[in-house]
Amino acid sequence: MELTVEGLTSELGLELASGQVAAGRHVRWVHITELVDPTPWLKGGELLLTTGLQLETPKVQRSLVERLVEHEIAGLGFGTGFAHKRIPAALLGAARAQEFPVFEVPYELPFIAITERVFAQLVEERYELLQRSMAGDVLAEALTGNLYPEELQAKLRPFGIGEQASVLVFSPADPTVAAPLLERALERERVHCLVAIRSGLLYAVIGIDGVTPEPVELAARIRAELAGRLGDEVAAAASRPAATHALRLSFHEARCALEAARLRNGGGSPIVATYKDLGAFQLLLSLQDDDALMSYCRSVLGPVEQGEGEYGEELLRSLDVFIENNGHWEKAASALYCHRHTLRYRIKRIEQLTGRDLSRARDRIEFWLALRGRELAR
Repeated sequence: MELTVEGLTSELGLELASGQVAAGRHVRWVHITELVDPTPWLKGGELLLTTGLQLETPKVQRSLVERLVEHEIAGLGFGTGFAHKRIPAALLGAARAQEFPVFEVPYELPFIAITERVFAQLVEERYELLQRSMAGDVLAEALTGNLYPEELQAKLRPFGIGEQASVLVFSPADPTVAAPLLERALERERVHCLVAIRSGLLYAVIGIDGVTPEPVELAARIRAELAGRLGDEVAAAASRPAATHALRLSFHEARCALEAARLRNGGGSPIVATYKDLGAFQLLLSLQDDDALMSYCRSVLGPVEQGEGEYGEELLRSLDVFIENNGHWEKAASALYCHRHTLRYRIKRIEQLTGRDLSRARDRIEFWLALRGRELAR
């Protein structure tokens, strides 16, 4: 569970005096300080504890809050019964004006009780992160296609996933922040799952049984929750339920549906993308022979990969961006952070190497299919 000022104060039976909205931010560490300005030694995200020993004037108190807000400190616990009987009015007023989280720590509650609880929670977070890394290893191994069905099921069993599964995929701005939120949402839904981050996207392999919610409906609820908690536009997709030995296909179905919906021209994107949104991706997914798929990709892209060495990857990336921007030179060059003349040179070089012409629709389609197929077969 992610450590926040809101969660910590609630657990300790304390009340926030200000900053209730911002109290949901993640607490990275905790420090005890009596300095007038501790910010030179802080990185942001810390929870500070102080008795305000040197905060003697309203000006100094307000200045402290301004500095803490500027350095994105998570919150301030103010110990009363020492230099101050209560939280100083000037400090509290400045905190409320800035919506900065401040809470009173009564004399009876020693700071060490707070620091110990924070450290324990952070250790739990690190353990959860390690577990997620183990989950990522299982997913990566499953996607190789080298496991026998019995081996794959054995690796998924510790996550509570049986013979049927579905894959949900989400695209939050920061998957590492969204991952624990996704895990808690699935836990509330009583769904057995494996949550992992891969290539900048957040995945959940969910076990399917008689009481599991329908995957698309489940993904829609979670998408709305993530968007509400994170304040981001979050896209989502879900695969159809399938046997766990077909997990690799389910993974690509969900991921490709997400991308296909994003590339759709007009009509907007669905709340949750599914196999119905796959379009041309359906053709690629139907080719379950990786050797055949890679043979096709090499026939189209091989001259670039083999003829230009390491530069070939840069050429293919430029080709991908150029096609995704519908051949718009300025937009594609901007996305690649290069001059349009540089992009023109790269596209011309690709045409020379492959003998194809990107002004022809057929060649563009074949390039696009080969680029997508190359991703699926990796």
